[in-house]
Amino acid sequence: MMPRFKGQLIKNLFCRSLTRDILLSMGLRILAVVIVSSGLSYFHLMSTLESQTREQLQKYVIERGKREESLFKLAEDNHKTLKQALLKRLEQLGNQDPREQFNKLFYLWSDGTRRNFLENLPVKQFDSEQYPSVFIGKQVPNTADVRRRMLAFYELTKSYGPAWSNRFVDTYIMGPENFVANYWATVPWGIEAKVDVFMPNEEYFYISDKKHNPARETVWTGLYFDTVPKLWMVSVETPVDDRFGNHIATIGHDIILNELMERTVNDHLHGTYNLIFRSDGRLIVHPDYMPQIQQKLGHFNILESGNAHLQHIFHVVKTLRVETGVIDNSKEDDDEYLAVTRINGPDWYFVTVYPKSLLAEIAANNARFVLNVGLIALVLEILLLFAVLYKQVTTPLNKLLIATDQVSEGNFDIDLNTKLPNELGRLANAFTTMAKQLHESFMLLEKSNEELEVRVQNRTTELSQVLQDLQQTQSQLIQTEKMSSLGQLVAGVAHEINNPVNFIHGNIAHIDNYTQDLLKLIEAYQAHYPNPPETLQETLDDVDFDFINEDLIKLLQSMKIGTDRIRQIVLSLRNFSRLDESEFKAVNLHEGIDSTLLILQHRLKSKPDFPAIEVVKNYSELPLVECYAGQLNQVFMNLLSNAIDALEESAQQKRNTNLQNHAATICISTQVMANHWVQIAIADNGLGIPETLTSRIFDPFFTTKPIGQGTGLGLSISYQIVAEKHHGKMWCDSSPGEGSKFVIEIPICQPKLKHS
Repeated sequence: MMPRFKGQLIKNLFCRSLTRDILLSMGLRILAVVIVSSGLSYFHLMSTLESQTREQLQKYVIERGKREESLFKLAEDNHKTLKQALLKRLEQLGNQDPREQFNKLFYLWSDGTRRNFLENLPVKQFDSEQYPSVFIGKQVPNTADVRRRMLAFYELTKSYGPAWSNRFVDTYIMGPENFVANYWATVPWGIEAKVDVFMPNEEYFYISDKKHNPARETVWTGLYFDTVPKLWMVSVETPVDDRFGNHIATIGHDIILNELMERTVNDHLHGTYNLIFRSDGRLIVHPDYMPQIQQKLGHFNILESGNAHLQHIFHVVKTLRVETGVIDNSKEDDDEYLAVTRINGPDWYFVTVYPKSLLAEIAANNARFVLNVGLIALVLEILLLFAVLYKQVTTPLNKLLIATDQVSEGNFDIDLNTKLPNELGRLANAFTTMAKQLHESFMLLEKSNEELEVRVQNRTTELSQVLQDLQQTQSQLIQTEKMSSLGQLVAGVAHEINNPVNFIHGNIAHIDNYTQDLLKLIEAYQAHYPNPPETLQETLDDVDFDFINEDLIKLLQSMKIGTDRIRQIVLSLRNFSRLDESEFKAVNLHEGIDSTLLILQHRLKSKPDFPAIEVVKNYSELPLVECYAGQLNQVFMNLLSNAIDALEESAQQKRNTNLQNHAATICISTQVMANHWVQIAIADNGLGIPETLTSRIFDPFFTTKPIGQGTGLGLSISYQIVAEKHHGKMWCDSSPGEGSKFVIEIPICQPKLKHS
């Protein structure tokens, strides 16, 4: 009986059955809901993100605009104060000629210019922190008016310049005849200026003359490169006219833009970029056009760039009627937001370009997550439903079917579970009672048959027909009883179809509670037994309990979400989509290399058994590089020491084998890379490193030297210094018998320092 019963269960599992139909029907409906929910979540999140992003961009550009604009507004306020002081001082001087005081302060140089410093003294002796520097061009007439104005310029810049130096790099007053007093705490501009400097021809002056500035207002220059301090600047200029309307002076501040430009390029929202341009199209900052801007000395115009996208951004921003706003730039391929704010003063536009693809990626990831969780929940729910249906519906029904077949074959020895607490239990009990009654009836009929056979023997042939009638009646009774039993069974099964489904629905909430209790039990176990006994730890290691624990939490959470969703689907589908060291400094790398060579000089000299090592330097002109100078020198020391060791070992082997010993050479070369990095290469013509070992030379404690002569840490530490501390690269090229070359590449400016 048992083998037959198991075979019937397997057959029902893989063929069409009530359980399979219920699972398939529910699975398809749940899958449709999961897909629709994923799509709705995508569009809902996309709409929400667009609204939030526009609001955040509005706040971001307003904050950035105020931050960048504050310094420009302060400069204009300073000019108003200084202009009033200048006019007042000139009024006090009147028509007097301060020749004596003028000659004491300003010296005539051999090139015809006048400056407030002796020509034959070193410039570094000039105290630029205390005094402004003065430049008077050789073509400037030495008149009383010029002397009065020059003396007033000098006194006022000396008075106001130090007070404003904490916010402005310099303060200066220029005369239209080509003379200036400039306070710059770190640069003696007037002392270092070349003899042919003619300021009236420069933008920072002529924008204030009457031809270019008839309104006589404070104006701003465009971006330019000052050749004396070698910095990117923008200047604010205020013309000063006397009571007769004559242009007698121009007050100026220079604002260094290097930090602003770097901040604009590097300090941006994730996935976006910033740019600044002037209202006339002059590009100030753009992460992709900085080389072109530098090449044209700040005179790069968007309208002449040939970039249609950049030109479209310029025209769209220019049409904005308010000073701050967010523009939906969805023309053709430009699917993006433009967050715009106007920086008053220099008349600049600060623009943040935010591609909409960032929002689509976030929404798609969320929808993908919802879909994946829904599919996992679907699979788990189907498995749970199958387990419940199989245990509480399929198995009892299959037993009833098998018992029916047994009864129809005359086998009344059936074994059904009559203790089930549901309609299936009552149906099994009724079927068992019916089978017993039918069996008793068959027994009684069989006994009657025996009695009738005895009587028939004593009767005449007339009773034969009676016996035949009795047998016919017996067959009809059996058939009637069988049909009645089958009818009751079919009616009970039809009555029970809805009840198991309701039972499953009612127990989903209990499954959720049991899952939460199990999670709390696991968390309590981990909290109270963080260090289990050794025997238990071995068992945990064997079964990988950490993985099981981590994965079980995810599975139980998915089951909780899935069962909660199924419960809501059964009740109503309307709520399914809702889910309750040392500091960096700029250094000259050549000085570090040379100092390292100086330390190793005793090893480079000739010895009785070893010739001198020749060091060949192929230095390129390098800028100052931001780095940990001491640590980088440690790298140079390790590489040069290893090169010397390799050359000594090479000389020893060649001497032992009587081979000709070539001159030992170490070649050091430096160059600037196109990507604003520098490269330092140190090569020797020693024995080289076998190809099989080059991949391991940077591993800790690995060394090619004999035992006792190397720790295997030098190159490992050097690699960490270059790669981790300086965000650079380090590798080795080696050919056995020809030598080795170690190459270091690091950025000139460390990116992490830009915001500090």
